[in-house]
Amino acid sequence: MEYLIEGGNPLRGELRVYGAKNCALALLGATVLTDETITLTNCPNITDIDNMLMLLGVMGKKITRSGDEVSVSGSLTRTYAPEKIATLLRGSALILGSTVARYGQVVLPLPGGCAIGARPMDIHLCGLRKLGISVLDAGDLISCSGYPVGAEYSMRMASVGATENLLCACVLAKGESTLINCAMEPEVVALEEMLVQMGAQINGIGTSVVRINGVAKLHGTTFKIIPDRIVAATYLAAAAATRGNLTVNECNTGHLQRFIEVLQPHFDLKKNENSVHLEPKCKSFGYGTIETAPYPGFPTDMQSLLLALAACSDGETVIKENLFENRLEHNANELNKMGADIKVCGNTAIISGRDLIGAEIVAKDLRGGAGLVIAALAAHGTSRLEGVEHISRGYMALSENLNRVGANIENRLV
Repeated sequence: MEYLIEGGNPLRGELRVYGAKNCALALLGATVLTDETITLTNCPNITDIDNMLMLLGVMGKKITRSGDEVSVSGSLTRTYAPEKIATLLRGSALILGSTVARYGQVVLPLPGGCAIGARPMDIHLCGLRKLGISVLDAGDLISCSGYPVGAEYSMRMASVGATENLLCACVLAKGESTLINCAMEPEVVALEEMLVQMGAQINGIGTSVVRINGVAKLHGTTFKIIPDRIVAATYLAAAAATRGNLTVNECNTGHLQRFIEVLQPHFDLKKNENSVHLEPKCKSFGYGTIETAPYPGFPTDMQSLLLALAACSDGETVIKENLFENRLEHNANELNKMGADIKVCGNTAIISGRDLIGAEIVAKDLRGGAGLVIAALAAHGTSRLEGVEHISRGYMALSENLNRVGANIENRLV
């Protein structure tokens, strides 16, 4: 599929935010911890969720879905994740900790996902070994056996996926575990809160040091997936790039604080707990120097959005990508096709903002694709964006939603 995007139309109106992909994937991975029913509401209808549900179903879970509500129940009938499904999404890795904790074994092909740089599993696997799990890493295949025993483990970096996997392993471990340098992203906090609802004993929720007393059994629950902060930021960035007037509803503005702080000097922003309104205030003379960092720092998933905004501003911006080494260069090259002035040196991009012109461009990853949509909406003329299948992994009806507030995006099958 591809998008034909006619630029130059300010976005005006209201959009609502749906459930977060990254939250839903972690919670679905945790459903393996119990045979009882876990019901998730506010679940987005996107490709990554479809593939995660397909993986759980093939491994034996019973899946029922109605609108934005998903129920998962029953036990696994196999602990081997089929390669054809597991390699479709990075989120397949999130069954690792829960499966070995519940069943004492798991075999997982190396997960798939976006080509945005190395996302090593060593933090996950070192943590599992610390918990007494036998781990065989064959490069493209991970095999784990044994049941976890409580231990202390300090992660070399605050990895979201590793924190989530190890939380799921520790809640059924024998004894007490302490996880140090945990990720503190809202999606991690949501997982911790759902695990407690299931009967887990967790202290230090939302902090970098989490202590878990293992329990023998967890039970079912119903849990609402948190709003997708990346989708909310995408809508705001699209409105900002087009000098529009947009209200984003049903979001958590506390989760958007760092992104809002970057926009604040250039736009009139009014926010309450679950909505934010943006309209132009003055011309944007660049966004200064921004570095990506674990939460509550500037999120790497919003970096591509800011890169597009900086490219069509009237000043200079410096962006340092500290988490994924390939995330800057591809989008910089595509934006330069549109007349942008972006120079990349290692993990740093120097952007001199200017008017963009429609061009033929290609999305190579999920968030990068969203960034290119934003640039095309701001550009003069028409852009043809290929690779939009990446966007559908994490955005629900992105073109349709943006068209509702004034964009001109045509979906085309190729």
